[in-house]
Amino acid sequence: MKNALKNTPYLEKASNINRERMHDFLVKTAKGIEFFPIGRSIRGRELLCYKFGKGRGRVAFFGAHHALESITANILYAFVYILHSPLSRLICGEASLSHYLSLYTYYVLPCLNPDGIELRLHGADGSPIKDRIIKASGGDFSRWQANERGVDLNHNYDAGFLQYKRIERERGITEGAALYSGEYPESEPETRAAANFVRIISPMAIVSLHSQGEEIFYSPDRAAPLAARLSRLSGYKLSTPTDPAAYGGLCDYTGATLGIPSFTFEVGRGKNPLAEALVPDILTKIAPALFRLPSLI
Repeated sequence: MKNALKNTPYLEKASNINRERMHDFLVKTAKGIEFFPIGRSIRGRELLCYKFGKGRGRVAFFGAHHALESITANILYAFVYILHSPLSRLICGEASLSHYLSLYTYYVLPCLNPDGIELRLHGADGSPIKDRIIKASGGDFSRWQANERGVDLNHNYDAGFLQYKRIERERGITEGAALYSGEYPESEPETRAAANFVRIISPMAIVSLHSQGEEIFYSPDRAAPLAARLSRLSGYKLSTPTDPAAYGGLCDYTGATLGIPSFTFEVGRGKNPLAEALVPDILTKIAPALFRLPSLI
């Protein structure tokens, strides 16, 4: 699969994480895809969801909660594109794509934190709260994880929120580049949009992509057999998150609170931000697991 991917025009686009360019490319080249915003970021950028398939079994994939992990957006854009190209057989294997799409519906939200990515790449010029976030960052956005308001989106869901607040106080964590959970659960429009969307569509499973480590976290405990199947398909090891990663994440909320089988894939290896050139290698491992997920439930 990796070599075949390298021969596609997509990888030229995958090295550029400009959301508008990616969106235009998908809409023009991948047929049969619906798209719509589930909400807007603090700066008013649309949080676009790509929907394909007509089946009653629904799964949802989320990327780029963290600005430093923007490669996860590229991976999901590539996943959508490849499934709608002649290369789909490299993901589907012996399975029939049309059969899967008659049984299942896939919702893919590549980029939940467009404001944070913009800050990391281009700095705070143009931000209405420029002075505030420069103070929070020390003027260096190269390690920025949070949204524009300095809230780490994957600590802003309603799962162990009060316990995590104690960790914040103990460690002196305040708004800034990473780890700050916000004033209250779903205080940020991005997390509120994601949580509302999940509550509306009631998917049978959820995957949230992060980087890095080639491991899978899962919730609730009853999702362990399904997590083991995903581990075998991807080659990723099963792991248990430790403080502070065990609190306030999307999959903590959807798994522990809503009871939806939820899986965090820590994709790739190296040091964040991972190079976009790793997209083919990562997809080689995880795309079949993502595609087959609904059939495993």
